[in-house]
Amino acid sequence: MNLDNSSPGVSIITCTNRPLYIEAVFGNYLRQNYSPKELIVVLNRNDMQLAKWQDYARNIPGVTILRKDETVSLGDCSNYAVEHASFDYVAKFDDDDYYAPNFLADEMKGFEYSQADIIGKSTRFIYFADQTILGLCEPSSQYTYVTYVVGSTMIIKKEIFDTVKFRSVNIGEDSDFQRECLEKGLKIFSVDKFNYATIRHHKTNPHTYPLSDEDYLSYCSTIWKTSDYQSIVIR
Repeated sequence: MNLDNSSPGVSIITCTNRPLYIEAVFGNYLRQNYSPKELIVVLNRNDMQLAKWQDYARNIPGVTILRKDETVSLGDCSNYAVEHASFDYVAKFDDDDYYAPNFLADEMKGFEYSQADIIGKSTRFIYFADQTILGLCEPSSQYTYVTYVVGSTMIIKKEIFDTVKFRSVNIGEDSDFQRECLEKGLKIFSVDKFNYATIRHHKTNPHTYPLSDEDYLSYCSTIWKTSDYQSIVIR
């Protein structure tokens, strides 16, 4: 566990329009064995109960709950969250994926040995809840400089936002952001596959990613049939 206050702080930002993931959002934050940290949540749907989220966060240190009208794009919501970030590193968490206890600590170590500006994961686990299948995507992209990491795994040096912002779009804002960073000569580094999983939820709770489970599975090179995906993902 990293409790050394000399460590650089990390501001986790999560933008959500799905109230059913309130426990996942706070669970991923509380689970992180890293300090100092903070969580900035932007609610992006008008009928989401701000008071409920504020009440949930009342006894959790370092949490800020914000709201943006549902007409505001995901990219602009992310920029808004960054504006409220207190620390020098910004981690972008999805509202419905799984972040293991050492996710932040391991990725922050990547800045020490890579001299990169953005750390994330290209190689990643994907859990298909309907089929209780865990897949591995892009297995050859560990510990290497890349042109793209999964947006929900990015930790970004906050100073980058002085010159690069997320575009005002709802789809592709992460890839556009990384492309612009590369054009400016910034470096993106992919660490190992562990301590994170993209979660493909049951069809009653569809994931935001447009690909079907079948299409997504076709990109996976290794498959496990398991309901206990965390035992494989966590390191």
